[in-house]
Amino acid sequence: MAGRLPLDYSYLFYQWNEFTDKVRSGQNIFPQSWSSSLWQEKLHLLHNIITNHPDSGLCSRCGECCLDFPFACRPVEFFYILPYIALQWPKDRQQTLFLEQMGKIRDDGQNYCPFLEKGGCSIYPVRPLLCRRAICGEHICNKQNRDFDSLGDWCNADPVITQLTTMNLVYYYFDEQNQSIELNWPVELPGLKSFSLTVAPFEIWLLLLLDQRELCAGVLELKTFKPILQCLKPGTLSLGTA
Repeated sequence: MAGRLPLDYSYLFYQWNEFTDKVRSGQNIFPQSWSSSLWQEKLHLLHNIITNHPDSGLCSRCGECCLDFPFACRPVEFFYILPYIALQWPKDRQQTLFLEQMGKIRDDGQNYCPFLEKGGCSIYPVRPLLCRRAICGEHICNKQNRDFDSLGDWCNADPVITQLTTMNLVYYYFDEQNQSIELNWPVELPGLKSFSLTVAPFEIWLLLLLDQRELCAGVLELKTFKPILQCLKPGTLSLGTA
């Protein structure tokens, strides 16, 4: 492990404790740029998809997939994970997440999944869609399929197409002009141009949620941090490079 993001995790945990009261009371915690009803609609759809695609039971939860791919998720998945942590985890486990697991980065500058533990995934019931073999198909297990020359050699493409179609139902919506738009989180950070974020690590979403804009800007400008990020308008985000 290369290290951790330079954040005050004790302070963030304090801020998190203040925030969880909003979750318990059912307050609106979504970005104000989009209606609460749109977020709720997508969360309901995400929950129905997960419920209707139960796990196959064949996953050994060895963590190989989790180690191979840096963790990143969509904002709707972030909001799906939040109540699970805030309402179902005991406080000491939440504290461990902040003080010991969050913000770890690899030698290549990408981030480890903060939810990967020795016993497997700590958010397994609410993990993002891309982490779910039950939707992707059994071919996603890279213990058995590490070397391939093309998608056709790797697997039957049909489950992949089904997976992408299913995910897009959650990740996109139609605006008043009937234009398909990717669900996003509009962001304004000190020293950076405005942009709309669609994919990011859990830590980035958390800093935005807790309104830690200066901390978020500092993390995004780190030359040693190379997270998976996706914006609605590529090229508008000025990030540090090695």
